[in-house]
Amino acid sequence: MILPKLTFVFDRKGQSSRTKPASVELRVYADGKQKYISTGIRLLPKEWSNGEVNSCRTDYKELNEQLHLFKKKVLQLIEKMIKDESLNLNALPNMLKDELTQAESFIEYAKELAEVRYKSMAEGTIRHYKVFFDFLEAWKGIVYFTDLNERNIQKMDEELSCRGLKVQSRWNYHKVMKLFISRAMDDGNVKKNPYSKLDIRRGNENGLTHYLTPKEFHAFEKCVIPSESLRKVRDLFVFQTYTCLSYSDMVEFDFKKCAKVKGQVIYKGKRKKTGQEFTIVLLAPARAIVKRYKNKLPIISNVKYNLYLKAAVMYAKINKPVTTHWARHTGATLLLNEGKVPMHIVQHILGHATIKETEKTYAKVLDNSIVEQMVKFQKKLG
Repeated sequence: MILPKLTFVFDRKGQSSRTKPASVELRVYADGKQKYISTGIRLLPKEWSNGEVNSCRTDYKELNEQLHLFKKKVLQLIEKMIKDESLNLNALPNMLKDELTQAESFIEYAKELAEVRYKSMAEGTIRHYKVFFDFLEAWKGIVYFTDLNERNIQKMDEELSCRGLKVQSRWNYHKVMKLFISRAMDDGNVKKNPYSKLDIRRGNENGLTHYLTPKEFHAFEKCVIPSESLRKVRDLFVFQTYTCLSYSDMVEFDFKKCAKVKGQVIYKGKRKKTGQEFTIVLLAPARAIVKRYKNKLPIISNVKYNLYLKAAVMYAKINKPVTTHWARHTGATLLLNEGKVPMHIVQHILGHATIKETEKTYAKVLDNSIVEQMVKFQKKLG
């Protein structure tokens, strides 16, 4: 009997976009019949070419090896079925699930543990656990035990940040994740704790901690960066800073929607996170960046952006764990401190629902600014 033909297929249903990933599946074709089996790998369109993951992903070698092993395992199961004279393509997914004991669903394992614990939990804690599982199942970044590594934990934190969760809220997700990983290590399902080398800490939602000072930002803005890819990352961060746009809102930026008002370029939109309207003036540095890329920003994935950004800031001798969201906070601090822009104006630029939200976040920054201004005033008094 001729062996079935196995081929990897990306985005079979045509659901991906520039920022929306889609699944890689293994297509098994035999005797005029076909079966698609999910590999558990999701990619952006630019990360897939010529039947494999390309170098747009920093972990492309590991992912291609994972696909190779997946295909090899399926082929072994098919050969076993042929030997037993019982080839049944529809039975392959269940057989594969039984075979891949190492790739047993971490989510299912954690949910089973949670079911036992629910009996002794308060209703609020149970709801928190269920929100945690809803996030994991929707995100699909960590599904199997083999997905539990440092890179994916970092990606989880970045995904939560992109969804608008602040430090303390993100920590609550990590706290639950740590609990299940600890139990999985006790049961022998996980050998290495992915949190061991990560600096993910409990935070304080009151006050701002993640931003570049004006001195740091201007040093980064002007420093010499020899790498073209890192210069692009710097340009994106500078653009975000001067517009106060979050990463997700920057991805939606369309220069064609800009208008001229009183000689200034104005951009209006709605925050993807909240639907709140915002209005920004495209300042000269931001306009220069847009012009440099012929009115279309060189958007890259948030994961790659954050990875490259940490390397780029080193050229300005900045030793901080800078992420894309720091740009939005940095921009607001520049407006409040250097620009002396009133709080209610900054509120509308940021797209905050109320001025209290803006005041709560940036009160500490303003306090520091007031102190500095009063010291200067005192010096003038002699």
